Amino acid sequence: MSYGMSARDYLRRAESCLNQNNPRHLFYAAFELRCAVEARMQQYLESWDHVSKKQKQGWEINKLGSTMERAFKTGDRVMRWRVEDEHTGETLVVHYYTPVTKRLQSNAKRLGDYLHAPKKYHSETDEWWSEFRNLLDEMVSQLRTATTGTLLGPALKKGNHIHMTTDIPPETNIERIYGKGVLIKVRVDYHDKLPEILEKEAVVWKRNE
Repeated sequence: MSYGMSARDYLRRAESCLNQNNPRHLFYAAFELRCAVEARMQQYLESWDHVSKKQKQGWEINKLGSTMERAFKTGDRVMRWRVEDEHTGETLVVHYYTPVTKRLQSNAKRLGDYLHAPKKYHSETDEWWSEFRNLLDEMVSQLRTATTGTLLGPALKKGNHIHMTTDIPPETNIERIYGKGVLIKVRVDYHDKLPEILEKEAVVWKRNE
């Protein structure tokens, strides 16, 4: 049996657990969501040469979050990278960097309150269960956003060069999108959150990918 270890793999398994509507599956979902957060943060850090090997090997949310902030310095802002045909102004492709927000990191750390043997019994009507489920549902929504973008970190400028790394869905023909010999112009802006409606030219990971 194949056990995928990408953030999207962990997220899919978590959603499958939550769809069981069985209290015991909440704990399995919590584990998968915690791993999804770690995997997405590690994926971002692994893609950049200016992050040390030691920092890339970390797994603690606090340390990963601190390393990401030092490496990218963008906080919770979403980066939009829009490529235009310089002559026609036509938008050729749009990429997004969707960060693991501080709120999502905080929620991942809260899971530790549930992934230990409880000190007392919680009946089916105990608010403890609904609070647990609400936390997991919120994290699913946050992770769907965090795993949408195809930029593995915001594009960074070094001298006269711009460095960017991407994780593109396999069916996307990037060569066709950019075209050969096309002069392009890049526009970069930041948003407080991912737009609810994305451009038709946006290359993103969809939920079933």
